[in-house]
Amino acid sequence: MSKKIIGEDGKTYKVKKPFYKRIWFWVLVVLVISVGSQMGNSKSDSAKNTSNNSSKTASSKSNSAKKSVTGLTEGNFNKITLSENNGTTVADVQKLFGKKADSTSEQTIQNIKSEMHAFNNVDGGSLGSNIIVGFSNNHAISKAITGIKVDRVKKVSLSEFNNVSNGTTKDKIQASFGKPNGISLTNIGDQTTEIWTYTSGVKGSLGSNFEITFTNDAVSGKTQTNMQ
Repeated sequence: MSKKIIGEDGKTYKVKKPFYKRIWFWVLVVLVISVGSQMGNSKSDSAKNTSNNSSKTASSKSNSAKKSVTGLTEGNFNKITLSENNGTTVADVQKLFGKKADSTSEQTIQNIKSEMHAFNNVDGGSLGSNIIVGFSNNHAISKAITGIKVDRVKKVSLSEFNNVSNGTTKDKIQASFGKPNGISLTNIGDQTTEIWTYTSGVKGSLGSNFEITFTNDAVSGKTQTNMQ
């Protein structure tokens, strides 16, 4: 409503209320604030949902990455049988690992042609880990794995290495030193030769390591480098 006032000239004048004193203005303000608040909450909820979805997606991807396991494992390595006549075939090895070899090479020794198939990055292995399988007439006759991660209770010393004698069984060696970081096996003429390589948890200077050779599951030789 307008307010009437009398001016200095004695005349009566109508004066309108300022817009900020009018009821409609404050009703509009309340409506705007209410709508804005709802929109803000909506955006906030949307942001939260987006954030939650992103977190779930990231978590899902993380869990997926953790659960991601290739066929290139020590377990599948152990499944490869070695024999000139009925060892695992190239196709079966590829099926085990779920892939073809990353690289191949050929060599001929004493008129015997062999192929070496290398598979890189063993699942759960250290940087540079790989598996190499040798074939003759399409049958596996050798295999080797490197980069096996092993946490040893204590470092293996030179004196402990020197106490290893020929004829000691593989079980006793593993009981004394733990699993090796690398294994190499060859089966030719019904004789199996196996080499265990230890590169972690070895007492000595940088790069210290040792190898133990088994013939038909018994120690037949050993070598060491920079052990103390």
